[in-house]
Amino acid sequence: MDWLDEIITRLFSINRNLNRTLFLYLFIGIIITVIATGLTYSICVGWERLILDDNHPLEAYFNIFSWKVPSIIPKNVESSIRILEIIKGFSPIIYGFLAVFLITKLFYKQRIVLPLEIIEHSIQQIKKGNYNQPLYFNTYDEFEGTVRGLDILRQTLRSKEVELSELNQEQKKINAAFSHDLRTPLAIIQNNIELMEELHHQGRMTEPFFEKSVTKIKSSVNRLVDFSRTMQEIQKIDEMPLKKTQQSLSHIEAHIRELGKTLSEKKVSLQTDYHSELNANYDIHLIDEVMENLLSNASRFAVTEIEITMQADEKFLCIFVKDDGKGFSKKELEIATDPYYSHNKECHFGLGLTISEILAKKHGGALKLSNSVDGGAIVTSIFSLE
Repeated sequence: MDWLDEIITRLFSINRNLNRTLFLYLFIGIIITVIATGLTYSICVGWERLILDDNHPLEAYFNIFSWKVPSIIPKNVESSIRILEIIKGFSPIIYGFLAVFLITKLFYKQRIVLPLEIIEHSIQQIKKGNYNQPLYFNTYDEFEGTVRGLDILRQTLRSKEVELSELNQEQKKINAAFSHDLRTPLAIIQNNIELMEELHHQGRMTEPFFEKSVTKIKSSVNRLVDFSRTMQEIQKIDEMPLKKTQQSLSHIEAHIRELGKTLSEKKVSLQTDYHSELNANYDIHLIDEVMENLLSNASRFAVTEIEITMQADEKFLCIFVKDDGKGFSKKELEIATDPYYSHNKECHFGLGLTISEILAKKHGGALKLSNSVDGGAIVTSIFSLE
């Protein structure tokens, strides 16, 4: 019956609900019933005329439904004629029941069971955590929308799984860096306490040495407190909501100019490359946070000048922050955005680029590090405007 299903599918390609599909199946079943009944009548009437030796003109043979068995039938053929009459009488009912049964079975198998099997299989795969198998089912009915919605759910779960995996990896990286940098202040505290205990027992503890050791311990404790605060800061950033509003990019330009005057004593210049009337969707507070970190970072390494360039279209905003310092080393280009990486950890924890990268990704963008051909570092922050 595949040929019938193919014909019905082609005929029904413009219809988009199950009740119309069922009606068309039944309509085709009725046509088949009528054709089969007509053929049965033709065969039965032909046999009856042959048995009764009917000598009607040729055109009478085409009027099979007007044929009537004579009232007087020879005894030797009476049983055969009665059987043929019974076949003629019951053939519409039998063919009708068969057509309804076969058509209903075909409809149930092709339009109900098959999509349900696909949906059930997909649900089982989703339960197992397999989100990589796409769902395709073109039936032009309600099940197609259901399968398409399930596929959207699968894609959403897959993207969330990737996002959670990236967050997990990022958290592991932060925790590893945090644990690594905790070792130094803890070792300083432990060594000084052990040395103070040993000298105290020996009676060799002097006032200058005691004050020096206490100063080192206090410094290390303060460093641990600062580490704790920075960890809380990163957690707040992860929880920071993204609130995009449609507004002119001139607001970002004004904020950058204000940050340049406030955060840096170096010369800060700003160039723009976008349509002056361009409005876009963005979170001004998030971008301000990124630019504050990048300008503070550039100010530490710039010699005399920081150059900022804004480029934008309808989809993305790119902000380039270039300083005239010595630029990034080859190693720094790879790990400068890692948590707690810094040239001088005594005065700086190295979280500026890390936080900026997290915020840029939250805004649908990224953070890129490079060096200028004429010297100096370039940090590019990219933000999605969609």
